[in-house]
Amino acid sequence: MSDIREFINCSCETEGLYIVKHKGEEEVYLSIFTRGINPQRFNWKDKIRYIWKALTTNAPFDDELVLNKKQLKKLIGILKDSI
Repeated sequence: MSDIREFINCSCETEGLYIVKHKGEEEVYLSIFTRGINPQRFNWKDKIRYIWKALTTNAPFDDELVLNKKQLKKLIGILKDSI
């Protein structure tokens, strides 16, 4: 089994769920990124925007993610493979 690293965009295209499952570990790491930032492809503009959001709102994360049927199936598949 190898590490799993997936990023799923929210249906609204403003947030995303980053899923990490390390080989040999039981835990699955779920991180919610705001403003459509994909942690696997940070460019300078995204880094500055993310830092500005964290500085001005003190909340670099959101607590709600809306997934469509295709995105939900992808999430379920990843979670099933990690059990």
